[in-house]
Parts: sequence; structure tokens; C-alpha cells
Amino acid sequence: MKGAEQFEEFHQRLSVLDEEVREAVLNYAVSFYQDRNCTKEEALEMGIAKAELEKRNL
Repeated sequence: MKGAEQFEEFHQRLSVLDEEVREAVLNYAVSFYQDRNCTKEEALEMGIAKAELEKRNL
């Protein structure tokens, strides 16, 4: 996944997520990090929130 290597330092946090959620989180986090003025941690948090909400159809 292009850009996902930027988030390798968060491996422990990502490893507890389901595989499908993890992929979505990384996609969103990379997009947020590139498109918005935020830190990697903020981008990851937003990615987790968006992926979890989508998983629950909210």
C-alpha cells in the first residue's frame, strides 16, 4: 500500500485491528495526512474513527 510505510511506527496500534479495518484505516490515514495539515497520529485517529464508523454503517 503506497504511503502506508509512513505509519509503521504505529504498528502496535494497527495490529489489534481486523485486517479489513486496518487496510481502510491506512488508506484514510495516508489521505488525511497528505491532504490536511495534521500529524501522523491525528491522521491515524481520524482514519480509525472513519473506518470503524463505516464498519458499523453509521
